[in-house]
Amino acid sequence: MPPIRSIAILVHHRHRDALSARSRIWMLASAWRARGIRVEVLHGIGRGTDADLLIPHLDVSYIPDDYWAFIQSHPRVVNRRLRDVRKRNLSTILVRPGDGYDGPVMIKTDGNCGGYPDQFHGGSGPGLPARARMRITRVPWIEPLVLPWALTLARYYVYDSPRRVPRGVWGNSRLVVERFVPEYRDGRYVLRQWVVFGSRDKWGMLLSTHPQVKSWTSTRVTGEPPPREIIEARCRLGLDFGKIDYVLNEGRGVLLDVNPTPTLRASAFSTGPVASEGLDEGLAYWEADDSPPREPDANLSDRKDRQ
Repeated sequence: MPPIRSIAILVHHRHRDALSARSRIWMLASAWRARGIRVEVLHGIGRGTDADLLIPHLDVSYIPDDYWAFIQSHPRVVNRRLRDVRKRNLSTILVRPGDGYDGPVMIKTDGNCGGYPDQFHGGSGPGLPARARMRITRVPWIEPLVLPWALTLARYYVYDSPRRVPRGVWGNSRLVVERFVPEYRDGRYVLRQWVVFGSRDKWGMLLSTHPQVKSWTSTRVTGEPPPREIIEARCRLGLDFGKIDYVLNEGRGVLLDVNPTPTLRASAFSTGPVASEGLDEGLAYWEADDSPPREPDANLSDRKDRQ
C-alpha cells in the first residue's frame, strides 16, 4: 500500500462539540501534522474526500445507513467493520427475565456514555418531550424512580437480584440489565482499559470506591496486557481505533464497553504531539494492509510497557 500523506476525520454533522480538546483523535492529529501529514475534518457527508485514509469519529452507538455507505465507499478506512457498539450487540453477560440468573445486576444504557450522544446525534435529534424527559431524569433522586421510561442515565444502578429490578426496565429498549461482575483490588473497584490504534496500543487500570468506575472519580494505576478473551473480542469486532473497558472475573476477561471515540482526562492540545504516547505510529498498519486484524495477536507486535 502507498504511504499515507493525508487523513480525513469524519464527524457527525449534528455533533456540535466534535472538536472537543478531550477527544484522543485530536492528539493523534497533532502528531500526524507534526510529521507533515495533511489532516482535514469532514463535518458530515456532504462532500467527499481524496484523503489517503478515512477515520470515522462518529459519537453514536450505531452508525446510520447514509454514513455507513459513505464510509464503505472509501478505499482505506479505520474501523471499517465496526458499526454497532450497543451493549445488546457486544455484551456476553446480559440478563433476561426467566433466564435463571439470580445474582447481582447492574442497569445500564444500551448506548454509550449514558445514551446521551445517541439522543442528540441520531436522526433529527430529540424533540421537546424527549428533552424534557432527559432533563427530569437527571435529577438524582428522580432518576431511580423513572427508570422504566428513561432515555438516558446519569449513573448506573446495582441491585442484588434481578427480582429487585423495576418491572418496567425490562421493556425499556434504551436500557439493558447485565450481571454485575466487579473486579476488586485493595478494596476498590477495578476497570481495565485497552486503547488501540492500528499496530499500537496502551493499557491501564482505574481504581474507584464507586461500582461505576469513571475517570473523574478514580485513580489511574499501572496496567497489564489484555487477556486473550479481550484480544479476540477486538479482532472479532474489527476495532482498529478505540478503547475497550473490561474486568477480570474468575481469571477471564469480561468485555464491558467499546468506544470508537475515546477521550482523555485533559486537553489533547495541552502537551502537543508528545502526548500521542506512540499511538500515532500505528498509522503504518494501513500502509501495509487495510484489512482488520483477524488473529488474536495480529497487530500486537510491540508489547513493551505502555501505561
